[in-house]
Amino acid sequence: MHKKIIKDASEETLREFVCESLSTIKEVNYSLYEKLELQLYKMVYGCHFNEWLVDKALSEMVNEDSTHGAHWTLKETNSVAASYGISFDKFNEYDFYYTLNMIYSDYYGSVPDDIKTYAEMAKKFLLDKDAVEGKALNYYLSMKK
Repeated sequence: MHKKIIKDASEETLREFVCESLSTIKEVNYSLYEKLELQLYKMVYGCHFNEWLVDKALSEMVNEDSTHGAHWTLKETNSVAASYGISFDKFNEYDFYYTLNMIYSDYYGSVPDDIKTYAEMAKKFLLDKDAVEGKALNYYLSMKK
């Protein structure tokens, strides 16, 4: 029956229903809410970061150098990509922004502390031939506690 109702409902009615339902779920079961919110995100935006989610992801980072959050800004990571010939064909600028900061966050002190090393590692991470599309976002989602 729910499939028939959904088929006949207006877009506005469905939006209101989804928002109200998620708000209720958030109050009752926050863990389930987060999972549903991320599934909804992927349905709407696909398997890549957008500005909103990358900022959230970076704000949660605890770095090996004892700092928190992004080490580089989006403008800086875009400049790094341009300097090293990294194009956004298979991933977007927010995926690279997240990944470059994630590589720094996780590997600081274990690899040479220079931008070229971090950029090469980020590029290899994102262009991994064995990975599904959206590796950066999937990695972030799999690492959430």
